[in-house]
Amino acid sequence: MFNDSKGSLFATFVLSIIFGILLVFATETFLVTINYVLVSIFLILGVVQLISFFMNKSYKHEIYNNLIVGIICIWSALFIYVYYGSLIFLLPVILSLYAFVVGAITLTKFLRNKIVPYVVISILSFIIGVLLLFKPALTVTIYLQITGVYIIITSLVYLFEFFQIKKNLK
Repeated sequence: MFNDSKGSLFATFVLSIIFGILLVFATETFLVTINYVLVSIFLILGVVQLISFFMNKSYKHEIYNNLIVGIICIWSALFIYVYYGSLIFLLPVILSLYAFVVGAITLTKFLRNKIVPYVVISILSFIIGVLLLFKPALTVTIYLQITGVYIIITSLVYLFEFFQIKKNLK
């Protein structure tokens, strides 16, 4: 089983490290890009759903699913575009939840395996989670950069664990 999933595990570690590097070095550009990608995706989905609704003449059969989904997607695209600044302040709250979850997971791993880096990651996770939760408006860029460094360190520790498990299986 481990041999089957080792490629996907390794890819996850690499993608996590790349995501962390993006957060550290290109935070503003990254956030703007994510905003435009989300707007584009919702807009395209909305237009496709509306075209599908009118091309299939679903309205003659009183099936309005495509119409409703199309309108919601276009509204979502406009909302994300207009309220981009407000959504950026929600990102630290979401990252705070992620930090608390990772902190809890690594704390249980420390209690089970007694590996010191786990307790360090757990403490860092909880600290970052509290900071992100209680000071979301305070320089989002700095917190995202710290989170990027945190993701890189966490990924490297998990990558080390991956190679330890791989070595022990041989």
